[in-house]
Amino acid sequence: MKIAIMADSHDVWDNLEKAVARANKEKCELLLFAGDFIAPPGIPILEKFNGKIKFVWGNNEGEKVGLTRKFDTSKNIELCGDVFEGEIDRIKIFMNHYPRTVELAVKSGEFDLCVYGHTHEYEERMIGKTLLINPGEIQGYTTGIASFIIFDTKTKSVEKIVI
Repeated sequence: MKIAIMADSHDVWDNLEKAVARANKEKCELLLFAGDFIAPPGIPILEKFNGKIKFVWGNNEGEKVGLTRKFDTSKNIELCGDVFEGEIDRIKIFMNHYPRTVELAVKSGEFDLCVYGHTHEYEERMIGKTLLINPGEIQGYTTGIASFIIFDTKTKSVEKIVI
C-alpha cells in the first residue's frame, strides 16, 4: 500500500491541490496529515484525495471549531486529535505534529513509522527499527521547497515528492 504523508500546508491551497493530485496519480490509498492545515476553506481540496485521511492537530490550526465541524461531516477525513496511533498493512504508525513527542515514540521501540511536522524541514532517518519522517512542508514558503512523502508499506521505501 502507498501512503501519502503531508504536513504544514498553512492555507497554501494551490500546493495542497498539486500534492493531492499527485498522491492520487501515484495511487496512494491513505494520507497521513501531520498538522498545521489552518482553516476550513481547504477541506474540499483535501477531500479530493481518493482514499482515507488520518489528520492530527498542529499548533497553528486557527479555526479548530470550524475544522472539527467539517471533519465530522467529511466522507474520508478522520480527525485523530493530537495523536494517531495505528497499524496499517502490518506497519505500526505513530503521528503527532511535534518532533519531541515523536522522538519519544521512536525511543519506545513500539513503532515502525513515526511521523511529525512542525519544523517544515524534511527528515528521513532510521533509528533502530523505526523510520522517522518529517515530509517537509506543503506550504513551501519557509524552506523554499514544497514537498510530501510517499511511503510504500510493502517495500518500506520512501519517495520525497517536490511539488
